[in-house]
Amino acid sequence: MLETYVSSNRPSWRELFLPWKILAKILASKELLWQCTKREIERRYKGTLLGFFWSFITPLLMLAVYTIVFGYIFGGSYGHPGETKTQFTLALFCGLLLWDVIAGSIAASPSLIIGHANFVTKVIFPLEILPLSMIFSTLVHTIIGFIPLLLLLIVSQGTIPLSALSLPLIFIPIVFYTLGMSWILAALGVFLRDISALIPAAITVLMFLSALFFSITAIPLPWRWGIMLNPAAVLISMGRNALVFSQWPNLTIYSLELFFSIVTAILGYAIFIKLKPAFADVL
Repeated sequence: MLETYVSSNRPSWRELFLPWKILAKILASKELLWQCTKREIERRYKGTLLGFFWSFITPLLMLAVYTIVFGYIFGGSYGHPGETKTQFTLALFCGLLLWDVIAGSIAASPSLIIGHANFVTKVIFPLEILPLSMIFSTLVHTIIGFIPLLLLLIVSQGTIPLSALSLPLIFIPIVFYTLGMSWILAALGVFLRDISALIPAAITVLMFLSALFFSITAIPLPWRWGIMLNPAAVLISMGRNALVFSQWPNLTIYSLELFFSIVTAILGYAIFIKLKPAFADVL
């Protein structure tokens, strides 16, 4: 007979907010996490003729559209001295790739548990690793997309700036922030099915609030604080400045973003685990 979840085993709120407890829980399922991530990557490209090449083609197609619209029709610029259209295009490309990690994961989260209902109702399964495996598979897709960007950077500028070494560090708060939001949306999506319908519109709004097509400094000072409260806007701006414009991230701002993203991840995990026992009742 299959095991079922025992309510007396539910962890306390205090345990759920301890980072080392969360890490230990995830590491205990590392083999399963690897298998889920591998399956998610295979599912993304299964049945397609071009396979992994879509990781190159999709961002390049979106880049072409946005470059024409925002770069040439609207005369977009990130406001750097001597900035060229090529630099704007490469910076936009970088921003789109970073945005894809956030938007792609958030868009899929509300239906994630519903799509794996058999894991909820039939067997004991660490459901909390599903958002994590989804994000890891998205990261693989994004990293592949960075290959043509780096090649274009070398061709156009002759080198990759030293500040690009900070890009992996910028991915850390992006992953934590996205993971926290994914855990929250995955849990709420089980009970509030309308979230899936609202997400596409919310992502469109968030995209324009993430300063993808313009610099944060272009926003009037009285309103700039609103954009600065959006981690996506700050981290995407840091990423493109580091990769294209040779600007190292501000250590203070980066530290604040890292702290906020870790708090978001811990809160998201706690909400997910507390709601998890009720998933079976709804599904």
